[in-house]
Amino acid sequence: MPETGDVEFVDVEAAKPTAQVDPHWLELRSGGLLPDLYMPPTMPREHTPLMRLVATALIAVFMLATTLGVCLTYGPPA
Repeated sequence: MPETGDVEFVDVEAAKPTAQVDPHWLELRSGGLLPDLYMPPTMPREHTPLMRLVATALIAVFMLATTLGVCLTYGPPA
C-alpha cells in the first residue's frame, strides 16, 4: 500500500499525442553532468606560470603511474 503522497508508476497517465515540449526546458539544466552544488562550473582566469607548471607535472606523474600500472588509489601493498 503506497504512503500518502506516493504515486505508483501505473497511476501516471501517458503523454498525450498532442502534448508539446516546453521550448525552455534546456534552460532548466545547468549543462553539466554533475549538480552545481557538487562541482561548480569552472571560471576562466589567468594562472601564473608556476601554477601551470605544477598542474602539468601532477598530470604527467599520474599519467606515468597509470601507464606503468602503479596503483595510486590504495597506497603501497601491505
